[in-house]
Amino acid sequence: MDEVSATVRTVCHGCRQVTQYRSDEGAIRPMILPGDGTVLVDKMSGGMVEEQCPVCGESEDPGWVPSFLPPV
Repeated sequence: MDEVSATVRTVCHGCRQVTQYRSDEGAIRPMILPGDGTVLVDKMSGGMVEEQCPVCGESEDPGWVPSFLPPV
């Protein structure tokens, strides 16, 4: 039987999104969603521009960073 080596990775903290969901028991819990490697930057008053995430934007797997990385 072949062994499968799992790759550990973390959702990028630069472009991740946080939402909430309600469990079957009624509790509201946070859910972290991986980003797409882009962030919105406020360049001027009322002017948002989409740019590459400074953490993962140029990687082969945007939205994720290799290994376990706790949030700052």
